[in-house]
Amino acid sequence: MGVYDRDYYKTNFNSTFEKGWGNISICKWLIGINIVLFILQISTRTSSGNGLVTDWLILNPAKVIDGEIWRVFSYAFLHSVDSPLHILMNMMVLWMFGKEVEEVLGAKEFLLFYLVSITIGGIIFVLGSQLGLHNSYAVCLGASGGVSAILILFACWFPNRTVLLFFIIPMPIWLMAVLFVGFDAFNLLSGKQGSVAVEVHLSGALFAYLYHAFRWKLLPRKMPSMQLFKRKPKLKLYQEEVHAYAPKYEPKEIGMPQDMLIRVDQILEKISLSGKDSLSEEEKSFLYKASETIKRKKN
Repeated sequence: MGVYDRDYYKTNFNSTFEKGWGNISICKWLIGINIVLFILQISTRTSSGNGLVTDWLILNPAKVIDGEIWRVFSYAFLHSVDSPLHILMNMMVLWMFGKEVEEVLGAKEFLLFYLVSITIGGIIFVLGSQLGLHNSYAVCLGASGGVSAILILFACWFPNRTVLLFFIIPMPIWLMAVLFVGFDAFNLLSGKQGSVAVEVHLSGALFAYLYHAFRWKLLPRKMPSMQLFKRKPKLKLYQEEVHAYAPKYEPKEIGMPQDMLIRVDQILEKISLSGKDSLSEEEKSFLYKASETIKRKKN
């Protein structure tokens, strides 16, 4: 059976493996924006304060209440200039897990997922300051809320993927996710969160879990086409030659590269011949990502 004859390929949907802007993945764009803003934070910093960039974008609950609502979003693109490890760890985790999450969700859905997760975290932090969960004068910055959401979503999809805790201790990612969430929850309930905005981490983690559990989809089913605003070309009449051997489904109709579709077909053929237990961990992971992609597009 050819790859184009599989039943689950007979659904017309937009590309899920599309690239981000300029053929650069959204994950790389996010990392680049964080790095650029970090450099601007350092270059505008003064001896008497944080500097113009940090002061204008940091999440200050009092200023949000006064109407500067962009701060519930912009804070996530800033990091502590006193601790370069802050941005280093966040960007490493974003790259390690975000690139695979983007492959499954697609660039547009991945971007919305990230932006919603950091915005929820910002709103929760402001509410926390009003409810007395932390010092009302405390401010917040960092991408940890969005990064936590990506980590939890990845753990929901690939719970048995082995990772290195602190780059030393091997463990399944589901266990690392449980440890991180449990540590943040303990600090929140005990009131020992210190300078870490644990409620932002927990809100991102909860959002990711609900997103997975209920198979939410943030992207509208039909996005408005920019073709409406472009000048229409002159109509031309032509007759296209059709060959009898032409495949019924083109890769661009399905939205995946042809070599990726062929790889899925090869894995399915291997299952039919040798059973599912014959698959390697890499093959299982690849097939799971493909199936998640197709299921999400059908919903």
